[in-house]
Amino acid sequence: MALDSRELRFYASSLSSSSPMSRASAGNKQQKQNTDVFNPMATTFDVRSPYAAERVPAGAQNKNLLESGEYPASFSIYANGIAGLMNSFDSDMKRTFASPGAPVHTARFASFAAFTSQFISIPEDSLETNGGSNGMRPPGRDASNIEVDLTAEEKELFDLLRTVTTECGMKSTLRVAGGWVRDKILASKEFKQNRVSLDLLETGVMDASKPPDTENEAMNRITSKFKGEKVASNQNASKSPDNSLSVTVPVDIDIALDDKLGREFADELNQWLSDHGRETHSVGVVLKNPEKSKHLETATMRVNNYWIDFVNLRAEEYTSDSRIPDLMRIGSPQEDSLRRDLTINSLFYNINEGIVEDMTGRGLDDLRRGIVATPLPPLTTLLDDPLRVLRSVRFAARLRFTMSDELRTAAADERVKAALEQKVSRERVGSEVDLMLKSRDPVGAMRLLVNLGLIDTVFPLPQNCLTNGSGSFGDVFQQGLSLLSATHGHLCDCKANPPMWCEAKRALEAGAVNGVGKEETRVLMEDEDARRLLWYAAFLKPLKSRTTSGDDDAEAETRKKPRNAKRSVILRLLVDELKRPIRDADQVEKIMNAADGFTKLVSMGSDISALSVLLSGAKVMHDRENRSKIACSMNTKTVEPVTEDDPVWLHCMEFRKNCSEVLRRIGPLWRAAFILSLCEQLMDAGNDELEYTIEGDVIEQTQEEIVSGIMNKYDVFAAAMMQLGLIGIWTQHPLVNGGEIKNSILTRIPEGPVFRDVMDEQTEWMTTHPGGSKEGLIEHLRATFPAFA
Repeated sequence: MALDSRELRFYASSLSSSSPMSRASAGNKQQKQNTDVFNPMATTFDVRSPYAAERVPAGAQNKNLLESGEYPASFSIYANGIAGLMNSFDSDMKRTFASPGAPVHTARFASFAAFTSQFISIPEDSLETNGGSNGMRPPGRDASNIEVDLTAEEKELFDLLRTVTTECGMKSTLRVAGGWVRDKILASKEFKQNRVSLDLLETGVMDASKPPDTENEAMNRITSKFKGEKVASNQNASKSPDNSLSVTVPVDIDIALDDKLGREFADELNQWLSDHGRETHSVGVVLKNPEKSKHLETATMRVNNYWIDFVNLRAEEYTSDSRIPDLMRIGSPQEDSLRRDLTINSLFYNINEGIVEDMTGRGLDDLRRGIVATPLPPLTTLLDDPLRVLRSVRFAARLRFTMSDELRTAAADERVKAALEQKVSRERVGSEVDLMLKSRDPVGAMRLLVNLGLIDTVFPLPQNCLTNGSGSFGDVFQQGLSLLSATHGHLCDCKANPPMWCEAKRALEAGAVNGVGKEETRVLMEDEDARRLLWYAAFLKPLKSRTTSGDDDAEAETRKKPRNAKRSVILRLLVDELKRPIRDADQVEKIMNAADGFTKLVSMGSDISALSVLLSGAKVMHDRENRSKIACSMNTKTVEPVTEDDPVWLHCMEFRKNCSEVLRRIGPLWRAAFILSLCEQLMDAGNDELEYTIEGDVIEQTQEEIVSGIMNKYDVFAAAMMQLGLIGIWTQHPLVNGGEIKNSILTRIPEGPVFRDVMDEQTEWMTTHPGGSKEGLIEHLRATFPAFA
């Protein structure tokens, strides 16, 4: 496995604890052995134990440890080096945040991390190779030592099913299959302990509970100076559910039967419940529907708090031109395991015996090692059902696992790409992409699609959609991947070290000025759907900038377009190719357009206006005595917005008007657009970095200072918008409606565009005179449009 210099440095640091200073008694002999293990000049490396002589026979010191099955007593010293590895990675991630344009080899490092985790987390007995091939467990039920922690509800459910099976004289063996088993095992104590450090490495989120070091001091957010009353810091930011390998208990359970149809068992269950005076449950039968991946009849019923699907174990065969099995029959547990997409999804939980069954002999090992692999040869599996290549990518991203080398090779095969295009419906492709972007690692998912050469198949574009000089499709998606990576990384940084505008409590308080609640003010860290739309927008933003003519002005965006109007490439891609809802596509485009709006405001110097808002203490808030009214103040003094003529206040209100124009178009998704705009600027700063200097050049700012300056600009900008009561302004209603204007205020106003001008003038006046009275507005309209009064 080839590693770049950064990854080799990580590995070297992990071995630091096994240096001669750590084992002084070993002397120079130990140092020589470490040199044999790690050669920084090599293009590849192999992990061998420097202490193999303690248990490995003479002459076999160079035997690969995994292949040998030997486990020297002092081998645990590698675990002591993990702290050094983590510190090295943390330092590197901070430099990455400072230079977001720098490449981060996440996929290769994930492979390295998963590989080295074997020496930290795999128990000694799992390295034994008796009866297996390639160090894997032999097929069968050699997984009974895995303890599955059942909830009280699950125990009650399984006890009921066992009782029904016994008392009704059935010989059926009930097995829970699918994701429930996988997630239960990952949630077990053994797997949690073994993978927690790896997950911390892979998130790239700095620990908010640690004080900032000198290297990170430049990244402190300037808005910390304007937070007002102190808010308790979130000491567990890096330990929140979004940043750890947490697994939620599923509400759906698939139960496989070995000797009868699911509908027959469901009827037996209901009969038993009826005989014992208990509530019966309606049974829904899902008929065979291969297009929806329902290849056998399924009986669905709700028992207690769970929806249960009863289905048969099955075996299947495929034709060359369809992902729908040509031959389907009830199969054995091993046949059912082997026909599944991935080894980690092929595990069973035997309800009758209360044990885990690993029929492929590889599922548990792949879970331990963090590997996504197929039970059968990968090329055969993917050609049978090409959708599995996208599922492999999705599970690798969701679980932060690594695709096996064999699977990666098969996924990049041209035959698989052709089969994916020919056999799989666009709806299924779009659904998989959507799930990838909902996963824990959307960046890793898109990177896999790009690196495996699947991106053109998943995101097909018309050949003539790029403007002249825009480069190739590959360049566009590579830029999109870089922007997505920067956006995702910055949001992780905001979660670990939240600026003022990313704090949920302050967001709710800011929205209260306009009467909006939690749903309208949720921050991105709490809004999964908004994050998903943001990932779409970030990944496809370079495509928008290279395929549009730049005439998407605000007025054109708000006008109702005719149905036959030419749609943008973004809309066509999301709606026509990925079959996403038109509402999602519209919101993605709105995020992109609003991001351009924020970028334009910052480039015009509005960040200076924002700073003057904070320094002058200009505020728009609820009146303390009457919360139904809006109160304005500046420098702790009350301001009457209708009559105030202080130049500083007027300047603040001009800033409020400019920001409101963007916010009204984007609504609650403004944070997504704001972060996208920020990350585009960070990307540009990284791309503009000088690669070399000429003698005599004066470098006034370091790259870290430039990045910190950009972040400070945006933090001040967002803080000023919150302080001026702009959150929720998109819900503001006019003080006078159109009927009142025509009938009593501007009675001579004609129909047509001029009426829109009057309504826009009303909106602008209400924005620059927050809390102004209806009478003041009427007077202003009559003075502005005297010909119609």
